[in-house]
Amino acid sequence: MCVIEGDQQTDNDAVRIAATGVPVEQVNTGAGCHLDARMVCLALKAFDLEKLDLLFIENVGNLVCPGAFDLGEHHKVVVLSVTEGEDKPLKYPQIFRAAQVVLLNKVDLLPYLDYHVEKCKEMVRRINPAITILEVSGKSGSGMDAWYRWLWEMSVKGEG
Repeated sequence: MCVIEGDQQTDNDAVRIAATGVPVEQVNTGAGCHLDARMVCLALKAFDLEKLDLLFIENVGNLVCPGAFDLGEHHKVVVLSVTEGEDKPLKYPQIFRAAQVVLLNKVDLLPYLDYHVEKCKEMVRRINPAITILEVSGKSGSGMDAWYRWLWEMSVKGEG
């Protein structure tokens, strides 16, 4: 497994990823709001592709630009934090239309928020009825087994 980490500035996320032992290549876009195929191609040179089973591309963290650009990925995954509000799918439909999975993240914070999970899911499915929505917490690990299972199923099917 390896990660291409895209951000406008800093390598903060890449440093956190590297601390887990996962190989990571940082790509800074400057003023750009997304990675492009050339950037990904150059970043891939940092990895031994013969030994690679899984590549994650974290395209600059917003819900607008990444949905419109093909980076050669098998699947688009949206990480939507419950702290962002449940209206984001309707505000930024392109990425939800293009994605196969939504990771509804930070669900461990739900007791402290005025957030309606089912309302959010309904909005996502209004845009993309076939999408998979998984409730997860990157902090506590809750729901991550379902995410790992989805990744495994896609690799077994040869779709990822």
